[in-house]
Amino acid sequence: MTSLKPTRPPFQAIELDSFDARLEAKAAEKGIPTLVTAKPVQAPDPAPLVAPPVESRARRPGRGPLNESTPRSRMKGLKIELPDYAWVALKKRTAEEMVSLRYFLMEALRAKGIPINEADMVEDGRRFRD
Repeated sequence: MTSLKPTRPPFQAIELDSFDARLEAKAAEKGIPTLVTAKPVQAPDPAPLVAPPVESRARRPGRGPLNESTPRSRMKGLKIELPDYAWVALKKRTAEEMVSLRYFLMEALRAKGIPINEADMVEDGRRFRD
């Protein structure tokens, strides 16, 4: 039985070194920055795992240890209506301080005497989402 598909020649090899050299020359000519491979950072020897002292595991009623943040399932949403000028000012301040709106508002609540656990004070929650 013969194959009906025509046979194709194999792909031609590309000399990458000369191609890379031409690309780098063109990038230098146009003032385009080049990528530099970072040297690997050697991690320090890991510290032995030691359980925290018993006194640091104080529990909040029904909420777990004080040093653990509140799980997302226990977080409550807040819907609020503000004048547009107040909203713009609020967003500008959070951008200037490089913190989330959530952090900014919890910081303001703390200033008014509302107790908020330090572990829940995360400047930007996107960094720690599960």
